[in-house]
Formats: sequence, structure tokens, C-alpha cells
Amino acid sequence: MNSILYALFEDNPGLPEEVYRFCLARPAYRAAERDYRAALDRAAGSLDRELLLDLDQAVGAYLAQEVRAYYLFGLGLRRQVLDALAADADRSYEIGDRS
Repeated sequence: MNSILYALFEDNPGLPEEVYRFCLARPAYRAAERDYRAALDRAAGSLDRELLLDLDQAVGAYLAQEVRAYYLFGLGLRRQVLDALAADADRSYEIGDRS
């Protein structure tokens, strides 16, 4: 059952590109991206490159999980379905490559 739900709501290869195009059309998104990149550049002067890349990857993964939740809630899915999808995704994350 989880694999069917995953295919319906998660396995959407075109979604990232669609979202990216949508965001690029928003001035607030572009401003936030500029601010983010500027802050990252400033941090690069103070942090070891490896640490900076780790931090950037961790922040990205964290925000991706939050965005995923907003996406699923936005679809109007019931909490039980979300919990089932989350459990399945969490198992995949624990087993899969985290890099």
C-alpha cells in the first residue's frame, strides 16, 4: 500500500523543476536566494570548506523535509496517510545513502 501511495504523491520526477521555475518567477524567492548565497559566502571566510559543505547539505536536507511536509499537507492528505508515507520514507533514508 505504501508503494502505491508513494508512486501517487512522491514519485513525481517533474516536480522539482516545476517548483524551481515557480520560485524563480517570485522576486521574494530570488531575494532570499541572494541573501542565502551572500551569507554562505561570508561563512566561507570563517569556516573550513568541509564544514561549510556539511552545514549547507544539512540545512538543505532539513528544509527539504519541511517542504515535503507542506507539499503533502497541501494535497489535503489525511494524517494517517502522511504518517504511513513518512514511516516508509524514514526507513528508506536509514537504509539508503545519506550523502
